[in-house]
Amino acid sequence: MALPHTPRLLRVQSRLFLSIAAAFMLLALPLALLASSSLRGVIHRTYADRALRESGLVATLPPVRSALEGDPAARASLNGLMDRYRTLLGADYIVVTDRETRRLTHPNPAQIGERMVGGDFASFLAGRPVTETVQGTLGRSVRAKVPVVDEGGRVLGLASVGFLLPRLGEVFEGVVRVALPWYLGALAFALGLASVLARRVRREMLDLEPEQIAGGLLHYRTVLNALEDGVLVVRGEQVHVMNPQARTLLGTQPGELPVPLGTLLPELPPVLDAPDPDSPVPLTVRGRPLLVGVRPAPDGAQVIVLRDLARVRALADELTQAQRYADLLRAQTHEFTNRLHTLAGLLHLGETREALALIYAQAQRGAEHLGAVHSLRPVRLAALVLGKFERAAERGVTLTLDPLTALPDSLPPPTLDLIELAVGNLLENAFEALEGKAAGEVRLLIAQDPEGIVVEVRDNGPGVPPHLAATLTGRGVSSKGPGRGVGLSLVQARVDALGATLLHDRVTDSQGRTWTRLTLEVPHPEETG
Repeated sequence: MALPHTPRLLRVQSRLFLSIAAAFMLLALPLALLASSSLRGVIHRTYADRALRESGLVATLPPVRSALEGDPAARASLNGLMDRYRTLLGADYIVVTDRETRRLTHPNPAQIGERMVGGDFASFLAGRPVTETVQGTLGRSVRAKVPVVDEGGRVLGLASVGFLLPRLGEVFEGVVRVALPWYLGALAFALGLASVLARRVRREMLDLEPEQIAGGLLHYRTVLNALEDGVLVVRGEQVHVMNPQARTLLGTQPGELPVPLGTLLPELPPVLDAPDPDSPVPLTVRGRPLLVGVRPAPDGAQVIVLRDLARVRALADELTQAQRYADLLRAQTHEFTNRLHTLAGLLHLGETREALALIYAQAQRGAEHLGAVHSLRPVRLAALVLGKFERAAERGVTLTLDPLTALPDSLPPPTLDLIELAVGNLLENAFEALEGKAAGEVRLLIAQDPEGIVVEVRDNGPGVPPHLAATLTGRGVSSKGPGRGVGLSLVQARVDALGATLLHDRVTDSQGRTWTRLTLEVPHPEETG
């Protein structure tokens, strides 16, 4: 089956891979950015605490206090001392100022004596340390300002240790470089897992795309609902699929699936034990005769096909009737073709007297046949018997209609259908039984008595073989070999449906001749209950 194809769309494996990769990126990238921001904040706070701690250490150094108290020697050597401390502490600058914030030390000697730039200059005068991020002469930095006090607690100036933000950026980038391989490894693992999952999903989907599966499912559902047969799919004694025709045949209302099979077809479990798709089983479910077939599915499930037995029989009857009419037309065609050839030959030879005699004989025989079937009021039945005269002549058999034959035109359609079916099949069987026999003769009686309608067909053939006598009307039972034995089984099925009786026996007439007799007895309609 060709499933729908959508070439403009990516294959499901690619779509699933890209979806998982995109989901990972959408989740992992914001988390990475959040972690980076948090890391940057931690680094900033760490350096701020470090600047505060080291500024407090610088503020307690005796040389710093001496320089702010006015010692010229200490002041002269202070900048060099702070440069050594700056290198030792790994800071970008160490600035010491007096109370007026004039610098005593600075990494750039040209800035010594200038006022310190940016930030809070009131807190240190009040004796409070402060940390801040400001724009200074060396650039933007995070720094601390700690007051320098004498022994009496008077504020002499401040000590400030600072770290430029580019240094913090370098530290952050270093940490990110260390974490980046782990992040890329996690990304590679996620993409590999996405690829494996995508391949497995595609394999589970039978290498089909979702659009193909959805389109195929819609097609199958449409076909399933359009079937005239009921279809059930059973798995584990549970019905998982049921088309509308099955609901109609089983007389159930639409509802949720699955449902237990036993509640729908309690008679079916013996059939499920040994399913034979070629031999459907007749069952009666809720008073409706059904023909049930079971087929195993590749996944272990079982597909149950339900057919309306009455409809199957009606179709079989129609087919048999059509075949019967076709045989009659063929027989008449052959017969008339032969007669036309004979007439043409006689006329060509100038034997007009013989040609006229042939025509008169044929007309007389036709009139006799018409007169014989005149007592059969149902036109279809009369036409059938009339055609059987031609069929008998073609096969070299003499067909005789009993003078007592008579039937009214007021029969119910089911009864008339059964009689037509029986007459057609019983006569054909009688003709076949006489094949190759000289002086073969068939007699037909169709009559009505107080108990019902009787159809009797006799032939002077060899009779029914003893090994077939008990199962003569079974399907496929025939002395003609395989592929036969359908007609009588159809008649028997209709006989059972109408409460009629079909019998066969061997009888001997008053002249000592032996006949094979098949008798159909159909009760009056009011007695068929």
